[in-house]
Amino acid sequence: MRQTKVRSMVEGGLLAGIAIIFAIISAYLPVVGPFVNLLWPVPIILLGVRHGYKWSIMATVVAGVIIAMLLHPLQAVSVVVGFGLIGIVLGYAFRMEFSPGKTMLWGTLASLISKAALLGIGAAMTGINPFAMQSDVMAQAMEQGVEVYRNFGIAEQELAKMKESMETMLDLVKVILPAGFIMASVVDTFLNYAIAKTVLKKLGHTMPDFPPFKNWTLPDYIVYFFALALVMIYWGKSREIDLLYTIGMNIQVLTSTLLLVQGLSLFYYVVDKYNLSRMVRGIILFLILTNGLFSQILIFAGAIDSIIDYRHLRSPRKSG
Repeated sequence: MRQTKVRSMVEGGLLAGIAIIFAIISAYLPVVGPFVNLLWPVPIILLGVRHGYKWSIMATVVAGVIIAMLLHPLQAVSVVVGFGLIGIVLGYAFRMEFSPGKTMLWGTLASLISKAALLGIGAAMTGINPFAMQSDVMAQAMEQGVEVYRNFGIAEQELAKMKESMETMLDLVKVILPAGFIMASVVDTFLNYAIAKTVLKKLGHTMPDFPPFKNWTLPDYIVYFFALALVMIYWGKSREIDLLYTIGMNIQVLTSTLLLVQGLSLFYYVVDKYNLSRMVRGIILFLILTNGLFSQILIFAGAIDSIIDYRHLRSPRKSG
């Protein structure tokens, strides 16, 4: 028992030290720093899997205190609040042997909570709405872009059209910011999930894997949410109900992204079934990812597959 506790303390100190090094790298190396910052939860995940969530919480707190002493309290807050919970939750999920989907869901929720807390702390400390600040930054970037084109000698009439299209795009980005935060949470959770799983396997842990991508499938109710979002967008715009329109747009972005993934999975299933060559696969995939029409077709195909279960991946529903 004592030996186990000593081992936990040693590994906890070592992994907390790695987390501190990650924070220092993220603060002083501008190119690799942001990427390393995303990986900050990995040592916390490893500690939680090997010794339990209490040790991962303790290591997170200790790392935060030392980062505050070595760098700055705000740096400690941004790292610990922004990424600590993801590490603790993913470590717990791995240790409890949750399914990959459930682990990703828990991690994504933890990431969302962390981002919301970080935004709340930032707003409380600065008195500035972070969403408004983000919008101002994007507006300034748009103005600078127009100015660059003006210096190239482009006619003012063309610049006016360009600015109008940019403003339309900027307004859309403002509306779908919540969906963007959710998708960012999924991405950073998956990144930490994949790296932590690879390391844990090398350490001898048995980790559950996702099914092959060609066998991924989503619940059919995703299609119904997609259809509901289109109705909300139509009603919100035609009746000038801004809140309804905003909610509908965010649901539409999220569900269409999920259906795009479903469509890509169906695509891989079909090309594997008919044994298409790598070159043909690459050309079709390039068209899908670069052409909006092909992407829409794939979303539509994903919706149909989700409803009719073309690949027969779901368990048959019991009648009665």
